[in-house]
Amino acid sequence: MSNEKNAQDLDDQILKQMLQDFLEEALELLDQLNLVLIQLEDEPENEDSINQIFRIVHTIKGSAAFAGLEEMSGIGRKMEEIFGQVRKGELKVTPAVVDLMFEAMDALSALRESAASGAPAQVDTPEILSRLHRASGGEAVEKTAAALYEATAPSDESDELLQIYKSSYDQLAALKHLVYSSVHLDDEDTLVTLFSKQIDEIMSAERNAFWLVKNDSKVVKIAVDGRLVPENERRVLEINSSNILKRVIHDQKVVWSSTQAEAKEIMPGFESPIIVPIKSQPRAYGFFVLDPEESAEVEVYQFVGEFASMVLKNAKLHHQIDEQRKELDEMTAILFRQNNVLSTLYHVELDLMRITNPIDLCRIVTEAFVHDLETRSAAIFLRSEETGKLKGIWGSGGLEGIDTMEISIDTIAPIQQSLESGRIVSHNDSAEKLQLGSNELEGWIIMGLKGREITHGVVIAELEEDDITDSMSILSNYSGILLDNLNLQKIAGK
Repeated sequence: MSNEKNAQDLDDQILKQMLQDFLEEALELLDQLNLVLIQLEDEPENEDSINQIFRIVHTIKGSAAFAGLEEMSGIGRKMEEIFGQVRKGELKVTPAVVDLMFEAMDALSALRESAASGAPAQVDTPEILSRLHRASGGEAVEKTAAALYEATAPSDESDELLQIYKSSYDQLAALKHLVYSSVHLDDEDTLVTLFSKQIDEIMSAERNAFWLVKNDSKVVKIAVDGRLVPENERRVLEINSSNILKRVIHDQKVVWSSTQAEAKEIMPGFESPIIVPIKSQPRAYGFFVLDPEESAEVEVYQFVGEFASMVLKNAKLHHQIDEQRKELDEMTAILFRQNNVLSTLYHVELDLMRITNPIDLCRIVTEAFVHDLETRSAAIFLRSEETGKLKGIWGSGGLEGIDTMEISIDTIAPIQQSLESGRIVSHNDSAEKLQLGSNELEGWIIMGLKGREITHGVVIAELEEDDITDSMSILSNYSGILLDNLNLQKIAGK
């Protein structure tokens, strides 16, 4: 039941898209038709205008039929017939013909608006069709194709030929529907389910199943008689486990059960299976298997296989392009971020070159960490020459009481580890949370402010993103060098 609903949903989705596409296309076509009819009114024998009108109404006729708008298609068909006669010189463009074309165009516009809005159209379609029919020199009463077919009683001699023609037409119509439907889809499983459904409903095979190559070495049954097979029910076969599978996938040859008895063994449920590869290079994408009513039909199914191959290749290319686009977007975002970080470092370092005391340095660095490098919070602690302890100098990002704190180096193990090793220490190396007075930090990182001979102190920050560690490290190292300079200036001053 779920599979039937999925198939119905797929049909509804395709038909809805087809209708929407046509309504947009028809709006442009009718605008073009109006302009060309105005030109034709002034120049009745203008061949370019006549040819343009013929092409426009031909397009409306075919596209409207595909979208299920039979009234629009019927009017377009009669307009096409009239301009077909005009092109052959069998009918002359007169003011009455042009006026009738404008009326027919107005009817098409009203029918299009009705299809777009869902409101009933105020159009007398039979009357328009009858007048168009009379204008073309035909009978006064328009008959539908079905009525004409019923009214024509084929003789015994022609009946077989008519049935062959009708069967061929139905198969071509099915292929045309496949072409239109598949261009809107790029999921492999959905595509082969669509192919399976068309074969099941429109063509004459008794049964069918589609298999696709997965993980390079296996084929998996994806669809059966137009139904998507649930993942937990999919049959899987190793390609190298069967000469038939190797022949289909690697050699890409059609396999007939009449010549390969093993075909019935690996494809149970099929009486006389024919296995058709979905060709690609260097090997097939997969295959479909079916029981055709007549062997002559196999050529049509081979064409289906060729077309399925093109559509699946297109789907794979779409998928690759989408993946590459995502990767490119990610790379572009990283480049923009790196550019912003470099710009930030440049401007912060210019500010730091002008400072004259450590407190200003700590303020600029912590504010840069939070506002420019986008850490959640940051604080700097410097060694006190008098006590040997770490004294809080500046905090940013909502940290409280940093400037009143003094920390013994050996009381907080991660801080001691960073000072003694000169390396970065983070929450990944130790406890998840770090307590600084009343402040509890998560996702924290500690970096030493390394000078030439000593580590002057530490920067402690909470990270929003892990990819700014290098930028933080550059700024911390630069700050350590500047603290060296400030100490030298202090000594020189003394």
